[in-house]
Amino acid sequence: MKANSFVSIDFWNTIVIAETNGEKRAARRIDALKELADTHRLSINEIQIRNAHAYASKKFDEIWFGASRTPDSLELVGFTLESLGLDVSIEEQKKLAQVYEDSLLDGPPELAPGVEKAIEALSKQYNLGIISDTMFSPGRVLKDYLDTKGIGKHFTAFAFSNEVGVSKPHPDMYQKILVDTGTDREGSFHIGDIQPTDIKGAQAFGIKGILYTGISRTYEKDNTADYVSADWTAISDIILG
Repeated sequence: MKANSFVSIDFWNTIVIAETNGEKRAARRIDALKELADTHRLSINEIQIRNAHAYASKKFDEIWFGASRTPDSLELVGFTLESLGLDVSIEEQKKLAQVYEDSLLDGPPELAPGVEKAIEALSKQYNLGIISDTMFSPGRVLKDYLDTKGIGKHFTAFAFSNEVGVSKPHPDMYQKILVDTGTDREGSFHIGDIQPTDIKGAQAFGIKGILYTGISRTYEKDNTADYVSADWTAISDIILG
């Protein structure tokens, strides 16, 4: 019998190693942007595109941390085209945004060591959910990825920032998992790698925050987490007792 509580898990640098196959994803986006520029007889090189993507990423961070909202792919494509001075139709922007979204599956990231077994073990006693801020890859693509890895079946609730309309640490992200799983705050956990979003949001919502440091160690020594661990087996043992 499952506990009347939930365990929610972040996606990037918690379930997956964000940097793995990143160049494959970037190459797919670069090629698509070059093709679009060619149709408008504009010659752009890879350095210009990477600079434009950096500009879009900067704008993303400003909105993400400043307004607790994550711009979607269409908005990020808009920032990128703005940086390049490329004026295209909204239909072309949407088509390009679709390529950007699906590029995750062209260069899928690797799973964190031990995460598959930990998720399977946790799912036997807890209601599991994903709480993830999204950038180029929206919730539908992240769910497809989880299914291809055979672990999507263990999750019963999802809160993606592009779908909820806000990002962590906003309480609506955690509330969605609470409602969709029909559980209580008491005895619930959230696992993630970022103190200002994952841990701050979880604790403000009244659940325990576990900082996973197996991939990113940015907040290893500066956090308020209830538990800190770099090992998924240890995290599973902490929760399951």
